Amino acid sequence: MNFSLSQIDLNLLVVFDALMRDRHVTRAGERIGLSQPATSNALARLRYLTKDELFIRAKSGLQPTPVAIALANQIQPALQQIQMVLSSEEGFEPMTSDRVFAIGMTDYVEFVLLPPLLEKLEQVAPNLKIQVRTGDRQQLFDLLDNGKVDLICGLFPEQIPWHQEQLLFQERFVCVCRQNHSFIRDSLSLEEYLAASHLLISIKEDMVGRVDSLLAKQGLSRNITISIPHFLVAPPVLSRTDLIATLTERVANTSVQKLNLKIFPCPLEIDGFSVFMRWHQSNRNQVTHCWLRNMLTEVAVNI
Repeated sequence: MNFSLSQIDLNLLVVFDALMRDRHVTRAGERIGLSQPATSNALARLRYLTKDELFIRAKSGLQPTPVAIALANQIQPALQQIQMVLSSEEGFEPMTSDRVFAIGMTDYVEFVLLPPLLEKLEQVAPNLKIQVRTGDRQQLFDLLDNGKVDLICGLFPEQIPWHQEQLLFQERFVCVCRQNHSFIRDSLSLEEYLAASHLLISIKEDMVGRVDSLLAKQGLSRNITISIPHFLVAPPVLSRTDLIATLTERVANTSVQKLNLKIFPCPLEIDGFSVFMRWHQSNRNQVTHCWLRNMLTEVAVNI
């Protein structure tokens, strides 16, 4: 690919950026105020200039080619720098700014991270506004790629070339039951764990969790009597029944005193998980983005 800058209508780069974000010709055009035919025409011109298809049609929308991804790595940061100059973002003042940030979070991360984040923002940026969007992993990816949120927080094992990420915190699992459980006293053995009736948090229909896969490898099983999709329901249910649950430690810690629960180390080895924040690479150098990411990092250290 070799052409002079004088050959290019720079507005084509704006169209390219919108197509990378929306993966849909009509939506990309709406983002930048162009009709669908005008956006299609711009894409045709981009293909002619680059001698590459750039985007391939798929069921999920337009999929970028390797050439498109390589171009995006260079074009999107450059456009972001131009936008920063035009909008005077270098003068961002947290104490007086009334900017709205949109953050995508899973419900678990929202529960753990949002309260301390808002507490921090009250002190350092009292006029900022936060809009939280929730969803599963793919929904959060779509929100980020479509420019509907500034960043997302959650469990993200998939690597996506145009995403950048940073570790926020690591989580582990513990076992929780009520204080006056009928047979679990001051410690929890594997035998007691297997003898208890279990509450499972899962959106699946088969009532099988990651713990059950671990137990099956040892020729063991547990008795799951209820499966619920939302973890917030678990602590109050545990406080009024003889059920036991395997929960994340941070969720358990917020409920143990209020609901008269007790926490034990899991009697079998269960891998924890890492929570990351992700942002689109086009925002990597944006002043306000960097500031928000620093705030989230500071908050996560202390939770």
